[in-house]
Amino acid sequence: MIRVLLVDDVPLARDKLRHLLAAHADIDIRGEAGDVEQARQLLQHEPVDLLLLDIQMPGNDGLQLASQLPAPAPLVIFTTAHAQHAVESYGLGAVDYLLKPLDGTRLALALERARRQLAHAGSPALQSLCIRNGARTDYVAVADIDYIDNAGHYACIHVGRQVHLLRESMGRLAEQLAPAGFIQVQRAVIVNLARVRTLEPRRNGDATLLLTDDNRLPLSRLYRDAFDAAMRARS
Repeated sequence: MIRVLLVDDVPLARDKLRHLLAAHADIDIRGEAGDVEQARQLLQHEPVDLLLLDIQMPGNDGLQLASQLPAPAPLVIFTTAHAQHAVESYGLGAVDYLLKPLDGTRLALALERARRQLAHAGSPALQSLCIRNGARTDYVAVADIDYIDNAGHYACIHVGRQVHLLRESMGRLAEQLAPAGFIQVQRAVIVNLARVRTLEPRRNGDATLLLTDDNRLPLSRLYRDAFDAAMRARS
């Protein structure tokens, strides 16, 4: 069963969500909240796997809640009437971004994405990446990877002074490597947390990460709370 918390300040919107979710036998609605503060209180006492989260609500908005979820954080599907926050929501790792009025078919697709991510989270950590280079195949140990950034359609896998090119999306790699201690620190940068030596704050809320090999990586403020929570979990 997937434990779900509904967060929306409009009771009728929560009613519609309940109605649409009733078609999914594996969804267990564990609570409802009308604002961010109520949602925080419920999450302290009722662990859930998935938030269906509105954005514009009285007080703090849903984006703020999503950016401050403690590890291990539930997955988030945003449900909102406002399209302009989509890019920021995916930067926070959202499973999906659904526009109101909600459609049952579109919601079902989002739930299926959440099911796949939850199933992956329960699997053992990935041990190596299989990288094809012409007729040759390289097997790169995940523990040896320092960080990953991208160049066009390719992910650049940095292992010491070597760089391997892999045709894979950053989002998919971040999902695959999360159980092995990797986290996205910018839309196009994933870092091995074991390689992080120092965090240097910057004025606008962003930061710079200094790695053990003296490489410097940007940490976007959109990923800062998730990064801090992940580092605390390691200590």
